[in-house]
Amino acid sequence: MSQYIILNHVQVQNANSIAGLTWGFPAITQFLGFSHALNRKLSNQYDGFYDINLTGCAVISNEVNNKVYQPKKYADFEFLQSKNPPVLAIHKNSSPPIIEEGKVNLTVSLVIEIESPLLMTKEKLHQLENDIYSECCHMKLAGGTILNIKAVKVVSGDTEDEHKKMLRNIKRLVMPGFVLLDRRQFLQEHFQAIEGKKPDASLFEAWLDFSALEFQVAPSFNNYQENADNDKDIPWEYKAKPKSGYLVPLMTGYKAISEIYEPDEILNTRDINTPALFVEAIHSVGEWKGAHSISSIANVIWRYQHDGQWYLCTQDNKTEEKDENIELTLSKPESDSLSDVLNLL
Repeated sequence: MSQYIILNHVQVQNANSIAGLTWGFPAITQFLGFSHALNRKLSNQYDGFYDINLTGCAVISNEVNNKVYQPKKYADFEFLQSKNPPVLAIHKNSSPPIIEEGKVNLTVSLVIEIESPLLMTKEKLHQLENDIYSECCHMKLAGGTILNIKAVKVVSGDTEDEHKKMLRNIKRLVMPGFVLLDRRQFLQEHFQAIEGKKPDASLFEAWLDFSALEFQVAPSFNNYQENADNDKDIPWEYKAKPKSGYLVPLMTGYKAISEIYEPDEILNTRDINTPALFVEAIHSVGEWKGAHSISSIANVIWRYQHDGQWYLCTQDNKTEEKDENIELTLSKPESDSLSDVLNLL
């Protein structure tokens, strides 16, 4: 039996738009962090009655509005900045500082996985949905304020027919939108391809091919190269990404870069009772795909994968691509060299 919590069209204001080297959408770690925080609140509230364990979530983007502007045509977009704190008495003769930050207003739908299905009556199930709604309205999502949640539903399915019906209900709730998929296998395949042509190529170069917006001289330029008088006569064309689809760079977790320190060894930590260590962001490749194309909810659920120094967010979406036969083990490097090139920060 499978059971999921649907947070339908969650409106978030001023969420964090910067994720590692990328910007435009919050990191997947922030959505899993939200699920973990919700799990702790529900566990405390229902302690002794139900064993609630939320193990992952799917992310569907319904609307995204980054707070950016373009200084001039063809220029890079820049984030709108505000002066923080606002003008106070101490700022009579000076301007308050500007703390650089990237913010986004967005509407997302989350499908949160429940590890052990809860056996409840309809009245108890309705009460659980109300409790989840109440808790979420007092929480932060990706650092942003939750303004509204269209609906909270708990859906479940046991038989094959029930799973199909549940999938249709989930699609109906979260559409229109795009689901975020893990495409780390595309990065590995492309890296293997360029490594055959360029032995000293790095995984970072392969990642940039998915991240950068590139243009190249059109092949037809060779036909009239001699007649080209200046740069304006040279035709340029967009260089397609190595794979088709709405592919985007993605931050997918962290890797430890130091030993574990005791609670009293590092000053100014948030929790003085918990050991701490330093980490770097890990990046990969993702794909936005129409929510109507989902064939299995379990395959689009992001889950934590912890292995030694690696703390990653991954999906088990192999059945989403029928021709996928290559398995990528970014979370389990076989050598230190792979570990080094994955540390993009």
